[in-house]
Formats: sequence, C-alpha cells, structure tokens
Amino acid sequence: MSRLRLSLMGRLAVTMATITIAAVALSMTLVYHSLDGRLNRLGAAHVESSAARVAAIAASHYDGGWSRRSLAELVERSHTAGFDITVTDLAGRPLSETGAAVPPHRWTATAPVVVRGRPVAELELRPIRTDIFGSENHALRHQLNGLLEVCAGLALGLALLAAAMIAATLVRPLRRLTEAAERMRRGDLSARAQIHGGSELEQLADAFNQLASTLAREDESRRAAAADIAHELRTPVAGIVSRIEAAQDGVMHDEAANLEAMHAEALRLAHLIDDVGKLAEAERPDLLISRAELDLADTCALRAAAYEGFFAAKGIAFETHVEAAPMHGDARRLEQVVDNLLSNALRYTDPGGRVTLRVGRGVTGCVVEVRDSGIGIASEDLPHVFDRFWRSDRSRSRATGGSGIGLAIVRELVRAHHGRVELRSELGRGTVARVVLPAGAPAIAVPLRAVPAWA
Repeated sequence: MSRLRLSLMGRLAVTMATITIAAVALSMTLVYHSLDGRLNRLGAAHVESSAARVAAIAASHYDGGWSRRSLAELVERSHTAGFDITVTDLAGRPLSETGAAVPPHRWTATAPVVVRGRPVAELELRPIRTDIFGSENHALRHQLNGLLEVCAGLALGLALLAAAMIAATLVRPLRRLTEAAERMRRGDLSARAQIHGGSELEQLADAFNQLASTLAREDESRRAAAADIAHELRTPVAGIVSRIEAAQDGVMHDEAANLEAMHAEALRLAHLIDDVGKLAEAERPDLLISRAELDLADTCALRAAAYEGFFAAKGIAFETHVEAAPMHGDARRLEQVVDNLLSNALRYTDPGGRVTLRVGRGVTGCVVEVRDSGIGIASEDLPHVFDRFWRSDRSRSRATGGSGIGLAIVRELVRAHHGRVELRSELGRGTVARVVLPAGAPAIAVPLRAVPAWA
C-alpha cells in the first residue's frame, strides 16, 4: 500500500495546525492550573478569615462559660454560612456537637477564642461544600473556554494563512528549480535557475547553476576530447593507409624507406594511444593512487639522473638542487609528474640553454620546480596549457611537439595528491613550472634558514 504523499503546502499546513493546537492546549492547561492554584489560595484565605470572624462571634457569646444555647447558636450560624464548626476547650475536649458528617476537606482553619486578652477555647472551621466558589468557578471557566475557543480558531486560521504564504514563497522557487533540472535532464545544459526568495534559496540556485555550468563544461570538454583524439589519430592512420595503398599500386620503389616511414607513423600512433591511456588513468586518481611515506627528493633525484644523458646529448646545462622533502604519496605517479616536466623542458629548450630542477620543503609544502631558458609561452596561451591536446602554434609544432597531454596528466596527478601546479612563462625567456604538494611530518625539524629562498 503506497503511503499518502502530501505536498509541501499540505505538510506545512499540517505542521502549523499541529503547533497551533499544541500551543492552545498548553495555554489552556497552564491557565486552568494557574486558576486552580489561585482559587485554592483564595479558598484557604476565605476559610481562615471566616474562622477569625467566627472566633470573634464566639468570644461575644462567652459569659464566664459556655452555655448549650450559645454553642448551638454558634453552630447554626456557621452552618448557615456554609461551614461546619468544632469548639474545644484548652484541654482539647469538644464543647460543641458537629452537625452533619462532613468529608475531610483541604481547607481547614483553626482560630483561638480570646476573651479580654485570654484564650478560653479554640474552634476549627471546615467548609461543608468541596467547592466554595462553585457558581463563580463554573462561570469563570465557561467564559475562559469561550475565549480560548475564539483564540484557537483565530490562531489556527493565522497558522494556515502563514503556511500558505510560506509554501508560496518556497514552492515557486522550487518549481523553477525543478523546471531547470527537467530541462537539463532532457539535454539542455544551458538551463539556469533564476530564483529570488531568501538567501538560502538563492544559495541553492547558485549551487545548481554552478553545477549546470560544470556539467556544460564537462560535456564540451568531452566532445572536444573526442574530436581531438579523432583528429590526432587520423593523421598517422592516414599516413599509414596512404603508404600501404601506394605500395599496393606499385608506385613505391624504396620498400625499406616506405616500411621505415610506416613504422614511424605506427610508433607515433602507439605513443598517442599510450598518452591517452595515461590521461584516462590520471583522471580517475582515487583508484590509482597508493599513498606511502616517501622522500620527494629521492623520487626527483632518480628521474633527474635518468634525464642527465638526454640534456647532455642536446647540449643543455642541467642543474639539480635537491633537499629532503618527506611526504605521503605515490612514488610512481610522482615520477610521472617529474618526467613530464623534465620532458617539456628538454623539448622546448634550445641547445646551449639551461634547465634547473629544485626540490625541497617550503613554507607551503613540498615543492618541485623546473626552470628552463627555452622558447617560452605567450601570455595569451598560458590559460590553455593544461587543456588536453592543446598546443601553441608558436611553441608546439606537430613536428617537434608532443601530443598535448603531458601537462594535463601533471595537473590531474597533482590534484590527486591534493596539491597544485603553477606555470609562469614569457615568450622567448623560458618557463617555470612549480608543483606544491602537502608535506608530511619531517623526522628532524628544519631550521628556518635552511628553507630555500624559492619556497
């Protein structure tokens, strides 16, 4: 059996009505409790004052002693006033006879009978009725009930009106948000929600619009990536196919050169596929990062040693300044980061240039910095250097440039380590790539003077 689902308006109405009824019921309970307490105090005070008056009357009937007539008259007058009376002497012996049986009552008062400043007896006064303010109490309660019913009706009406106003304030923006979400579900990623109705709803709308913008960017990036991959694959495949067709037509006389060219194209295709695979892995780092304690200096020194021969063969001066930088991370993935940075510096630095690798622990964390004196990147191109398959016409030709994936891989792997990567460059004056990663606790405290100036 499906549960009845109320709308927001219905739930607000039920909630406000419940709160109103509970508030009225609590008010009635408190009012009646206060009324009962007040009536109890008034009843007790009334009995006490009546006892004092009866004691004064009894003193006027005392004439050196008590007579049956005076006591009977005193009892009769007390009964007429609605009280039962017992008169006792100073020894506690009863002098008067009690009238009809009276149940025990909470309001009982005693008073001494004083004649010429000397107590001669004591009387006890008890109301004959359990409610000495019966008619007044009934009338007062009836009037209060009427007032509370009117208040309850007004409060319930105001509560329902408030629920309707609040629901209208909430429902209208939520409907707009739902409509925008439906448009996005149907594929319109340009849908945005324009909502006004309070800071919380506006924050929700802003978060929704940011999510929509992110989805639109991701969709555009996915489409661009698919187009870029197809474009990048098309060139080597077309080269291989054209050479095969030329060989089939018999127009290729140098078969060895033709095979060598096809081999080069196949290698280029294999490298591109390998780069795309690396990027795909880097974009889901949570499944791939295996964190352990390591010294970033050891990781970087290992890769620097592997690149020394390449820099020397190209005639580039290569310097390293490595200091201890303990942290938690994946050594293999961090080697990929250093490899890509050094590979870029090697590719875009001319012979006779200089490349410097610095590693250490700075104020903001563990820092890896690769500085080169290469051709640099124009300022208008810097925002795009981490985009997949992007290459500047001036600095990354197809002949000498890579696939345009290296820095995208660097960014994703650094993000997976909760770090950040920065790039500063000036056309014709070189590039500085700086990676900052969260540091681990060092085994030995490093003095402030030992922190490198570049940190």
